[in-house]
Amino acid sequence: MASRSAPRIVPIALALALALAALAAYHRLGGRLSSVENIERLTLDLRFRLRGPVPAGHAITIVAIDDATLVRYPRLLERRAAFADLIDAVAAAKPAVIGVDAVLADRELLLGEELEASIRQQVAATPRADDPATQLLRRVATEIDGDLSLERSIRAAGNVVLGFTIGARGEPLRDDPALRKGRYDQSMLGPRPPPSASLGLVSLPEFNAAAHALGMITVTVDHDQTARELIFARRYRDAVYAPLAVPLLAAYEGATAGSLAYLGGEQKIRIGSREVELSDDDRMILNFRGPAATFTTISAADVIDGNIDDALAGKIVLIGITYLGHDRARIPFGSLFPAIELHATAIDNMIAGDAIRRSSPLTDAALCALLGLLASLLFLRRFDAWPALRFGGIALLACGHTAATLLAFTAYDFWIGLVWPLAAIVIIGSVGLAAAYAGEAQQRRWLRRSFGQYLGGETLDQLLADPGGLALGGARRDLSVLFSDIRDFTSISETLSPEELVELLNRFLTPMSEAVLSRGGYLDKYIGDAVMAVYGAPVRHADHAERALGTAIAMQQAVDALNPELQRQGRDAIEIGVGVNSGEVVVGNMGSSERFDYTVIGDAVNLASRFEGLTKIYGARCLVGEATRSKASTRFQFREVDRVRVKGKAEPSALFELLSGPGGVLATYTALPIFAAALAAYRGGDLVAARKGFAEFAEQNPDDRTTALYLERIADLGESAPPGFDGVTTFRSK
Repeated sequence: MASRSAPRIVPIALALALALAALAAYHRLGGRLSSVENIERLTLDLRFRLRGPVPAGHAITIVAIDDATLVRYPRLLERRAAFADLIDAVAAAKPAVIGVDAVLADRELLLGEELEASIRQQVAATPRADDPATQLLRRVATEIDGDLSLERSIRAAGNVVLGFTIGARGEPLRDDPALRKGRYDQSMLGPRPPPSASLGLVSLPEFNAAAHALGMITVTVDHDQTARELIFARRYRDAVYAPLAVPLLAAYEGATAGSLAYLGGEQKIRIGSREVELSDDDRMILNFRGPAATFTTISAADVIDGNIDDALAGKIVLIGITYLGHDRARIPFGSLFPAIELHATAIDNMIAGDAIRRSSPLTDAALCALLGLLASLLFLRRFDAWPALRFGGIALLACGHTAATLLAFTAYDFWIGLVWPLAAIVIIGSVGLAAAYAGEAQQRRWLRRSFGQYLGGETLDQLLADPGGLALGGARRDLSVLFSDIRDFTSISETLSPEELVELLNRFLTPMSEAVLSRGGYLDKYIGDAVMAVYGAPVRHADHAERALGTAIAMQQAVDALNPELQRQGRDAIEIGVGVNSGEVVVGNMGSSERFDYTVIGDAVNLASRFEGLTKIYGARCLVGEATRSKASTRFQFREVDRVRVKGKAEPSALFELLSGPGGVLATYTALPIFAAALAAYRGGDLVAARKGFAEFAEQNPDDRTTALYLERIADLGESAPPGFDGVTTFRSK
């Protein structure tokens, strides 16, 4: 039956190939098939990640207004005079050109417009007065002249390029003759002129007038909020405007005045003698060098302090904001990519001449038709006897085209369409295989009717899909769970305003989260000031216990680094306790059919939480369970502190204090064997020997809270242990 129906498959497959090729051409020529384009762009992201990071050029250096700047120079984002100091410091380092990824659109009004005008008028009216009041007014006038200071700094530098935005957001653009500094000198529109816009944001006219040039800093993202391209042409009135990267490169390469050209008919721009090809809609598809911090980045605080030697000399310097995750974008390599690096990437692409080029609509359509034709040929009658050949041929076509697109991308920076050709292979292959197997099924039914009395039908058609995988529930898995919490957080929060409390939590949780994520942990949730993390799920890690222990050490080190900053601000130092436990838990999506979370539940999870709560009682920075200690290598050192029976658990659990590991040291003690011997005596009921051992250990380690705790317990018990004493401590509250 299959052999007689096979000839009809090929014409159908060929018709499908041509139809899909036509759809591919329609899509690439502007058809509204956004879902297909979204998938194609996701494959572009995958190509970047498979290719991996590549070295960036050395022409660009970023001066970042980062977290360190915010701590050392908090006025930099508040006062124009402080920003002027940064411009002066950068200019003093003799860069080739300075780009500012910001729009300085509003005037600095510290005291109100009328009051500032009155102060300036009074100072101007008494130029020779020397009385204290006039001197004070002069100081105030100097303080409120931040805009003037910044204008002078921009003008004095002589090579500053300021940013502005044009697009669908903002406000009507003001009439500013200096906007001509952001235009292409020559504009030749093609059949598809650049999109026109009348909204945007521009800096104050005096800043634009003082600047060497202007450039667009408009950043657009795709439907998935990922930035992959940069706009290189937008129309406003009768002119075409260029992005920040263009005047920066022109200044760096010494392009002569009038040499910036937009060539719309050729989909190119020209910077002096350099020509740069653009993609559809006059954009550049960025060839990202890697994730964040790919380009040389220097803190603005270090620039102001003069700690940079000649790091900026002769460079294209980009000034932008990166502090606390501000002005970030998602790119193919991930999120939290500084937007300033988008402009750096565009410049580096132009210098290297390796911006991503996309295949033409005709190329994508032709590939779709060709691969569809090859897939169709697999269903000729001569291949009926070899169904595995058809499967293998379809797989080979799909893998071969995928490998070819990856090779073209990694070796030649060429983006060849993947979705439509693969769709042609998969759809035609699926239709062909379905038709072929329908014929075989018809033949099997005939055989069953004819030979059913001789053969059983139990062996036929037993491959069924299992829909249960989509249901709510979880799987049992051995993994590690970590809990951390700020000690006495309630007391701390009562001394802070809500704003200060939020700021403290953000500063605390940021390094805590980094400690978890950098070690492959899953950040399950924040519970106020507490953190819950899981290791070994959803990604399996055989060393999940060591990853959790390394995180505990990193968390404590992060707190040690944070406390000096808090104390300099007049705040109390904070302490955290960390509990880690390992064991079998249930992990998976849990909740209702409409809302669920990926999390873990089980006794091992509850014990980890209890261990964290016990850190304060035992004066330990990190307490771990016996399963975690047994899974850890000899690189980690522990001290057994107790056997405890927590609320809700009948069986006692051994409790260990984490002392050190490859990442650092949490606690050090002298004469640990004495403590171990005293602990053994205590559990054996020999309280006299235990008291002597703990007292001797306490003399050498006077600050050890655990030893003091045992001495208190022994004092309460007296000279001998009661009958049935097992040395286990029972806690009846959480």
